[in-house]
Amino acid sequence: MARVSRSAYLESALDVLAQAGSEGLTVAGLCSRLGVTKGSFYHHFAGMPEFVTALLEFWEDQRSQRLIAASRAEPDPRARYRLLLGIAVGLPHAAEASLRAWGRSNAEVRAVVARVDEARERHLTESMMMFGLPAERARLRARIAIAVLVGAQQREDPVDVDGLRAMLEELSAELPEGPSDETYLGVCSAPATQPPPKGNRR
Repeated sequence: MARVSRSAYLESALDVLAQAGSEGLTVAGLCSRLGVTKGSFYHHFAGMPEFVTALLEFWEDQRSQRLIAASRAEPDPRARYRLLLGIAVGLPHAAEASLRAWGRSNAEVRAVVARVDEARERHLTESMMMFGLPAERARLRARIAIAVLVGAQQREDPVDVDGLRAMLEELSAELPEGPSDETYLGVCSAPATQPPPKGNRR
């Protein structure tokens, strides 16, 4: 029998969440899906509580932290926003909708979902400020974008990704081309030091 990696269990769990919700997430179900015995599961995880923690860490890392890091590598505001649009429409929406529903009855899940949403919102705020928007306006647009994403995941099954893209594109329709001064990510560049007038030199 082929060996199944730890990450294969975690990826499979996201598929189970998308198709059957948290109620379908069982050791027996995962092992049957992967064609392995329960001994294979317990080789990687002590039990379901440890598995759930690992799954949440995996989702946060793969669908939030890594994607944010990839976005930060793009210095051009509009190119970054296009990248973020692609990331947003490509998220595992059905799995995320199940995680959000699961979080209503599971404090651990709820805390991680909130942390992911907050990290995404902070990064969007940072990215909006690259256009020269004041911090409060950038934060408001970021909050609207997250609300659009979460709303689509909660209301639509499956998520209309073309409609989601159109709504998120609308948020960037009237953005300026870029900072009009030297403000970058909300931090003003220090003014160049001016030499004292010649008449004052001693």
